[in-house]
Amino acid sequence: MARQNEFDRHRAGWRDLALAGVAAAAVTLVLVAAVALVWLTGRSPSESPVLAVQGPSKPTPTPRALAFIQVTPTTPAEAPTVIAVVATPDLVATSTESETAPANEDGEATRFEVPGDAEYQTLASGSWTASETALVNAGSSAVAEPWLALTSVSNPAFAVEAEIRVNGLLDSVCDQSFGLVGGSPDAGAMFGGGLLFPCEGDGARARLTDVAVWEDGYNADPVLAEEPFNPGEDWHTYRFEVRGDQLRFIIDGAGVVSGAPEAVADFTSIGAEAGLWAQGVDLEVRKVSVEPLPSG
Repeated sequence: MARQNEFDRHRAGWRDLALAGVAAAAVTLVLVAAVALVWLTGRSPSESPVLAVQGPSKPTPTPRALAFIQVTPTTPAEAPTVIAVVATPDLVATSTESETAPANEDGEATRFEVPGDAEYQTLASGSWTASETALVNAGSSAVAEPWLALTSVSNPAFAVEAEIRVNGLLDSVCDQSFGLVGGSPDAGAMFGGGLLFPCEGDGARARLTDVAVWEDGYNADPVLAEEPFNPGEDWHTYRFEVRGDQLRFIIDGAGVVSGAPEAVADFTSIGAEAGLWAQGVDLEVRKVSVEPLPSG
């Protein structure tokens, strides 16, 4: 009887252990199933927000911001550049034209200058020759020859200007002379501003003359006005202005002689020309120009 009771107790113990094992296995399966379920169900929500973030709601502001940054600085940067390029040449062109190219009544701007518009070699003829730096007249002839024509002039008022140095005089004659001329030979109205070295030895004289008839010599031309002036051996700037009924001879910027011709010629319709002359004077001309003058 006692052995039967002990056997029943051993059998009940094994049964309890078996039930405990089954329960533990069941719990383990439940946990595994729960973990698997959580893993499967938890993975989908984690990916879903990622896809939602990469959708159109997030990248939309990015290109707008970039477009705004590129366009905004472009407009103010280009505008000043265009204004500067357009305005600067206009200002420069206006200043240059008004200062260096006086215009006649018809609006024509003319200017002749050597060296510049032409070279000495293109002007030299007759007793005039050309070096690399100047027009030269050796003054070896006592016979008057026509003035050296420089250019035609359409203005009623103009100026002939030259830088001249006297190197010597022809010893075989006296009354040597040189100067600047302007006017219309066709109309018989040519005038000169220059220097005469008289025979009496009274010193050189600056004078205004009527040179329409030059064949007898420039020393024989009718004198309109004169004043003493000794050029020495230095360079001087001689300027002869023809302005309607007024003639002026200016040396080194100072007015020396002025006068009025007996007959007033209007060169607007008939045209005029400007030139140089030399008779028995050895000289050099290193610069010569002709320019229109304002009327009045």
